[in-house]
Amino acid sequence: MMHLPEAIQSIDVNIYTWLGGFAGNWVLDRLASHEEGDPIFKGGLVLAVYWFSWFRIRSDRTRRLRVIVTAVIGALVAVIVARTISFVVPFRVRPMFDPAVIHPRYSIPITANLESWSGFPSDTASFFVALAFGTCYLFRRLAIPIMVYVAGWICLPRMYLGIHYASDIVAGAAIGVATVWVLLSNKWFQSSIVGRIVLFEKTSAHWFYAIAFLVSFEMASLFTDIRNVGRAVLDLAMSGLQHGFTHGDTEALIVYLGATCFVLIVCLVTRYVLAWHRKPPRLNVVPEESGSVVGENRGGNR
Repeated sequence: MMHLPEAIQSIDVNIYTWLGGFAGNWVLDRLASHEEGDPIFKGGLVLAVYWFSWFRIRSDRTRRLRVIVTAVIGALVAVIVARTISFVVPFRVRPMFDPAVIHPRYSIPITANLESWSGFPSDTASFFVALAFGTCYLFRRLAIPIMVYVAGWICLPRMYLGIHYASDIVAGAAIGVATVWVLLSNKWFQSSIVGRIVLFEKTSAHWFYAIAFLVSFEMASLFTDIRNVGRAVLDLAMSGLQHGFTHGDTEALIVYLGATCFVLIVCLVTRYVLAWHRKPPRLNVVPEESGSVVGENRGGNR
């Protein structure tokens, strides 16, 4: 009797082989390649929907802001969870690099620098399904079209090109849905984290939108800059462990670690500056017969 992992692998290979039967078509190959590499209609479009809902003038604005903040945080957490699982479970070779399967012949060269990255689960599916699940709370009538769009435009090309098996996508999607659902249902998270972020937008809008722009930019570009730095650090660490660190490698590692520490220090200083800035000024209360209360900043003039 076939065990469950073997049965899943058999189904994955059959789906990959079936999709490979369409490979070689001039239109489909280029369409799938474009869908995989174009961030505008992936992260850009999804984040645009969130910004549209954020600034939409409706009576339920507070609820929508909470859903958006929760979905964005949930998508980031889902990626971390998916990556953590990929390091814990046994390494799974992506179908495009699996020598045990028959690979389709595409009409264009298909390359991906993913040999050292486990394919299970799909962090891309976790990220986009989490965001799509959040939009379902914002636009309930569009829930099915949104999910179909994510499945057909984002997830299916990765299976067609051999970047993921079907089970990688399903597991990643489950992580994305579960993460956002748990955070939306958690009262402590909603009051302690989401509530403070929404309040931060109201009290320090200039800081909030500057940070939100950087976060949404990285999310829309699928963290290209962060991934490049992370990949360089990982390759450097693996090379150092295998062959020993050279002087140049050590300097590069110091630069990366120094830059990371600098960013953390800036974030901490900014946090305490904002906390000090929001402190209310002290009031000097004049005796009641004077009939007035004069506000005086600490060390300031009346």
